Amino acid sequence: MIKKIVAAAAAAFASTVLFAYNPPVSGESLDRLTSPAQLTSASSSAGGGLFSVGPDSIVFNPALIAYEQRITLDLGYTALFSSDDPDNAYGSAFETGILIPWKWFVGSGIIKGDFLPFDEMNAGNTLGTNVGIAKEVSEHLSVGIGMNAGLFWGAGSDWSLGANIGALYRLPQLGFMKDFRIGVSMLNLGKNYTFTTLQGIDSDEDVGSFPQIATLRAGAAAVLFSNDYFKGGVSLDFAIPGFQNLIVDTGLQLSFNDMLFLRASEEINIRESIAGYANYMPSLSLGYRFTFSAKNNSYLEKNGWGQSEMTTSAAWQQLYQTVNACSFGVRMNLGMQDTDPPLIELWNGEEDQK
Repeated sequence: MIKKIVAAAAAAFASTVLFAYNPPVSGESLDRLTSPAQLTSASSSAGGGLFSVGPDSIVFNPALIAYEQRITLDLGYTALFSSDDPDNAYGSAFETGILIPWKWFVGSGIIKGDFLPFDEMNAGNTLGTNVGIAKEVSEHLSVGIGMNAGLFWGAGSDWSLGANIGALYRLPQLGFMKDFRIGVSMLNLGKNYTFTTLQGIDSDEDVGSFPQIATLRAGAAAVLFSNDYFKGGVSLDFAIPGFQNLIVDTGLQLSFNDMLFLRASEEINIRESIAGYANYMPSLSLGYRFTFSAKNNSYLEKNGWGQSEMTTSAAWQQLYQTVNACSFGVRMNLGMQDTDPPLIELWNGEEDQK
């Protein structure tokens, strides 16, 4: 799979050199704005420092969902406020999705939208969907494939349709690091938003395609320390949109008693920074996970969902100095995580004598 990803990257590079790179400000970061998990997971192709995976993880690497054992429901909303654009002071983004494990693979699908009217980050209105499946090839390796489609309006109109592929490699221990992971994905392999009247980061040129075709994303993540009460992990990702830009994402994730979560991340877009659209403020998130019981509900108990988990979270980030993003989300995992290994009993024939 890794060889296939590299081959796809080489083929995509030959086509991307034909297109000028000039996306609108924030055009490469639309998926980050849709929920607090995305805003502070460092856009990780390796699942983040503490490997927090949900339906929306397929937008950065479709292989991430392969190890999930429970049906997961996800809902996120982000309100954006501009202090420098009184005519267009409010924007928003959202996502909702579901992840379902099947016998042969794990599938996920989301609906997402971004509505950004600001002068500081005018990326218009987009509404789209991602679907993906992933397979655990071995204890250490998973692969995934997905598709995305979308509509654009507000400054012209257009549509998008593309494919995404990815792989994830995991090691239980690497030196002092636990659950060490390397993720690689190739995103936006298809037609993206092109026919718009937006202004790009280079105002002297016509706006180019966004998100850029053939975005190579690669990263690593690991748990740095872990005991009965505290865990801490980090992630580092590099994205290369169309082999014409570099986006660096770093993240720190902490948990207390596997219930209270604190996350911080930083994204640096090199081409935006060079063009004068620096965005260096980190994003911060606080989340809380709790267990709830469904009493006297035979349907939930029959499906093993008598006890389930829910995580609520909120995040904040100041974008491009004048836009504040306040994000809220809920993630529900139906049932409890199975952490006990199967019990194996050897048959010695004595049972037949009883």
